[in-house]
Amino acid sequence: MNNVELGLRLTQARDEAGLTQAQVARTIGVDRSAISRLEKGERNLNARELVVIAEALGRPLSYFVSEAPPAVVSRRRDAGETHPSTTQLDAELLQFSTDVFFLADLRLLVPATRPAGRRTPHDHMAAESLASRIRRHLDLGSSPITDLGDTCERLGLLVHVTSLGVDGAPGACVEVETPAGPFGVAVVNADDDSGRRRMTLAHELGHWLCGDAYDASGSLHDERMLNSFAIHLLAPRAGVVALWNELAPRSHRERAIDVAARYMVSWTAVLGHLKTLDLIDEEDRRQLADRPPTKGDYLHRNIRWHEHLQLGYLSPSFVDACLSGYSARRLTAARTTELLRGTVTRADLPEQEAPEWSDLRPSFTGHGG
Repeated sequence: MNNVELGLRLTQARDEAGLTQAQVARTIGVDRSAISRLEKGERNLNARELVVIAEALGRPLSYFVSEAPPAVVSRRRDAGETHPSTTQLDAELLQFSTDVFFLADLRLLVPATRPAGRRTPHDHMAAESLASRIRRHLDLGSSPITDLGDTCERLGLLVHVTSLGVDGAPGACVEVETPAGPFGVAVVNADDDSGRRRMTLAHELGHWLCGDAYDASGSLHDERMLNSFAIHLLAPRAGVVALWNELAPRSHRERAIDVAARYMVSWTAVLGHLKTLDLIDEEDRRQLADRPPTKGDYLHRNIRWHEHLQLGYLSPSFVDACLSGYSARRLTAARTTELLRGTVTRADLPEQEAPEWSDLRPSFTGHGG
């Protein structure tokens, strides 16, 4: 990585940490002007300084030394004006994409096959048709998708859920080319409620399936169609209509609460979906929107809302690749816990395999016996 790119990452990480150049300078024992020159790409950074700065800014060392995968570079270049939450989202996408590339390059991570021949839906009917085809591909029927992260992984999209702020960006995805093949890589905001996290991830899955994971030229119409795909994927027409009819003659509000809970989608999303399916009209939707359910509404109806895609979530195959790499002595304990973002400690790591004789032979080369 060149000094200019390193300087940009230092600036970004420092801004996100809420530190001034002077504060960082005091941390490593240099003048503020030295940090200013670092961020401009005019000064080299030695190993000791890099370790201290990474720790102070709460970033792994790999964030400051790994090259960005091309897809992430493209997304950042095309993003136009950004606000802090988008900047933070880009940083998380960069780090996760870089880690995926690293594990794929070691052949520890293998991409799943993405269904071919998909395009961004041009209308709601096409969006529903795409969602139905994906459900058939996965043999889901009309049942709720209880583990959306696993579903995405089966379609080649790896997921990380991290904090991007209460008012931060909901999420995004990029396509990353690796020696093992292409991966979809998505980051979702843990600070959104569970229903919105699921809608965000289903929307990003639509981008990945349609092959436009970082297409900055996508229109607002395309985004709406991918939202339509997302809700039809999460809450298929046949299942929703059957449940709605089963709950008659309860009130629209009670039935809507049951649908939202069964399919684990947000109140806003379920109301829009019920209107699209002609189960309620616009006046019903407006009235219900003014009366969102509380936790007590769910508990009173003996409905337990299960949290999904919680803070720190990583796709199972990513986790397994890290632990397999450690077990096979291809990753150090420090690198493994760094990749797993502190979700495990060194004490949690599995036992390592005994080294093969071929691995030990170089240690004895040149010794008599």
